[in-house]
Amino acid sequence: MKTSPPKQTLGRVVKSTEMPDLCQDFSSVQLGKAITAKRTGMQLKLTDVASTLSISKPTLVKIEKGDPRVTFSNLLKVMEYLGLSFQLIADDILPPSPSSGADDDWF
Repeated sequence: MKTSPPKQTLGRVVKSTEMPDLCQDFSSVQLGKAITAKRTGMQLKLTDVASTLSISKPTLVKIEKGDPRVTFSNLLKVMEYLGLSFQLIADDILPPSPSSGADDDWF
């Protein structure tokens, strides 16, 4: 008995894109490129990610293009699904004020 070759799935193959330089100043476009690079590196299609997260494909495309009008909750949903996270760094952090003598350590 002959076995038939496995069926190929229809649709386009996901082509990996290069991760942007994340040491540059932050922008929504840079974030979108990082999200695209992570998704394509995982070989995930736009439609698969969108349907898994219950968001529309056009919304996911806007996120990947860096459109600042998308909701923050959808952006976080996509990032969490792909294993990405933010790191917040304040460049205006003041040095600690001199101690008043009271025990004001916070843990």
